[in-house]
Amino acid sequence: MSHLVSLNFRAVASRRRFSGGAWLPTVAAFLLLALRAAAIVPWTILINTNNVVIVTNAPYHAVGDGVATNTAAIQNAINAAALGGTTNGLSGGTVEIPPGIYLSGPLTLKSSVNLQIDAGAILRMLPLGMYPGGTNLGTTFISGASLHDIEISGGGAIDGQGAPWWPYASVAGANRPRMISPSSCNRLLIQNVTLSNSPMFHIAISGSSSANSTVQGVTVRAPSSSDPVTPGHNTDACDVSGSNILVQNCNISVGDDDFTCGGGTHDVLITNNVYGNGHGVSIGSYTQGVSNIMVINCTFNGTDNGIRIKSDYDRSGIVQNISYYNIGMTNVHFPIQVYGYYNWYGTPSSITPAIAASTNAAAVISTTPVFRNLTFSNINATSVSGYPVGIIWARTEMPATNLVFNKVNLTGDRNFCLYNVSGAQFIDCNIKVSASTTTFALYDAQVIITNSAPTTTLFQFDGLTTNGYGSTLALYSTLASLKNTNVLDDGPLTLSAATLTVSNNLTLFPATTVNYALGTNATILAVIGNLTLGGTNRISAAGGFTNGNYPLMTYTGALNGSPPVLGATPPGYNYSFDTNTAGQVKLMVTLLAPTNLVAAGTNLRINLKWNSVSGAASYNLKRGPTGGNFPAVFSALTATNYSDANVTNAVNYFYVVSAVGAGGESSNSLQAAAVPLPSNQPTNIVLQAGAGILQLSWPQDHLGWRLQIQTNSASQGMGSNWVTVPNSTNVMATSLGIHPTNGAVFLRLAYP
Repeated sequence: MSHLVSLNFRAVASRRRFSGGAWLPTVAAFLLLALRAAAIVPWTILINTNNVVIVTNAPYHAVGDGVATNTAAIQNAINAAALGGTTNGLSGGTVEIPPGIYLSGPLTLKSSVNLQIDAGAILRMLPLGMYPGGTNLGTTFISGASLHDIEISGGGAIDGQGAPWWPYASVAGANRPRMISPSSCNRLLIQNVTLSNSPMFHIAISGSSSANSTVQGVTVRAPSSSDPVTPGHNTDACDVSGSNILVQNCNISVGDDDFTCGGGTHDVLITNNVYGNGHGVSIGSYTQGVSNIMVINCTFNGTDNGIRIKSDYDRSGIVQNISYYNIGMTNVHFPIQVYGYYNWYGTPSSITPAIAASTNAAAVISTTPVFRNLTFSNINATSVSGYPVGIIWARTEMPATNLVFNKVNLTGDRNFCLYNVSGAQFIDCNIKVSASTTTFALYDAQVIITNSAPTTTLFQFDGLTTNGYGSTLALYSTLASLKNTNVLDDGPLTLSAATLTVSNNLTLFPATTVNYALGTNATILAVIGNLTLGGTNRISAAGGFTNGNYPLMTYTGALNGSPPVLGATPPGYNYSFDTNTAGQVKLMVTLLAPTNLVAAGTNLRINLKWNSVSGAASYNLKRGPTGGNFPAVFSALTATNYSDANVTNAVNYFYVVSAVGAGGESSNSLQAAAVPLPSNQPTNIVLQAGAGILQLSWPQDHLGWRLQIQTNSASQGMGSNWVTVPNSTNVMATSLGIHPTNGAVFLRLAYP
């Protein structure tokens, strides 16, 4: 019994959609929405390892001389192994091919059989002139249908002698044999063998019901399809269909797809493989339902393509949850390639925005390509001169959605093409192209560029808008430039800690929306030319946002039009545009004036309070003797209340308060007024008599107390009938006439 331990990966990935008027917050890190990516379930192959049939033994008598034909001998050994005894509940057995060169025609595998090709052994297909069926039938060399627990293993090799077959790739009606092609099998293991020069595909696992297939430690070799002597046409290394598929630790260099899969394939893990010649790791072109595929820790050197998804209108369906992690590519023609026009255009190496715009939208049908939830992370690639560094070209009628590029570093001649794409997010990426081109070519594309921190890396955009298909940009901590303003159409354009330079005149039409996330870092739309204002500006608060003056737009030519309409804004501020500074359009953000200022007089004080203001660091309380005149200022108050003790009782005081933030001071609040009350502490009355007059006085801080006189007779005591002396309420001194006939007179001060 052979034990297979496979990897179990679940990818957690993140996407942010940016469509229509949607406005995204700044993305500071690679946070992906959860995608159900490849989850490979471990399985065990069930074969009786105690039953070993050696093909050179009797009664099989295979001869490894490279001359004798051993088809019957090897097939009989396979049949015998399948019928072998049972050990510990396991049936079948191993067919061992010892060192030597064994010519053979087509072989049919059986369930519970391991075809073991020992080190030093070569199982060689009969040459074209001797192969059954010739170029008409193309019978598979090693086949099997609806089997279980089958294995091809060993340190030996299988040689297809394919060179004479390859010219028939372009001959109508010709059928070339595949090397290994099991169909609809469960629990298949191919490991450690070397496969070379197949007449057509080397490994082709077919059937949507195929399950639990592993290809590991396998070396596959065939000349490149561009080889000047013997081009290896259609020599795919590993084509798969079905579910729960693992391809790992392989070394592959062939003349066509290094890996590919077709429709109905899901839960595939491709890891730790080395790729040389070939068309890369491909999906398609028939892609009716492909999902949950992960490619991780692989290298490509000299492949025509690196990552490739190809399809067309009549041969697709949903392709989703495809992830590529930790990929290195050198001297690759086309590092990243996803497109839905394979029949129409073949390899999309020269697709311009104008060509993309020429494809009219077709009706959406069951075979329309749908590309969504694609993740590319930690990819480093150099592209061969003359090729784009990447292209995403979905159907006009069905844009690709939710594409994430995280830490993708591409270097090459030509730009990254994004056509019919909704929500392509580039996070901490670096794309270097020649000085004669732009970083991106756009058509009907919604693109988000995000950096964890502001960067000096410049992203340049060009493209085309036509028939109402405009593009949108969202730039976070990004330095970018735009060659043609019509690429944007009416936007929206989103900027956060970013500067977008427009290299010609810019007109903001009434439908144009520009979103600004304002804060500590400059966020500017810079126009090299004339600027015509209009449209709508929407404002959000980024880190460090407060009141102040924010340059939103700069220009080098003339300024025309009216300031934009303000859409959504952070609450708690006043907003206005300032166009008085030449070459700048600034947004003036001021704090709101404090509200609900209340002044209340108490003993030799006036107590004040007001509502707090968002964004205020302190407050300035202002006092004056009359309304509108406030010469006294109590500044840098951090609380929203104050007790003013520097007052004189019985005097009316007027107050306003303003808020102060990092960007300056707000306007004044509504006015409030109050009169302080006199001291509430008892005090003595100073008396002075003379010439029939009694002079009375008391301290100034008791101004407002009432002078009262007792009117009771002497026999009634002092408990009642106190009467306020006329004209003594708001003075500090008064006089009374002395009449001896009155007898004793009692006086007192009463608190108001």
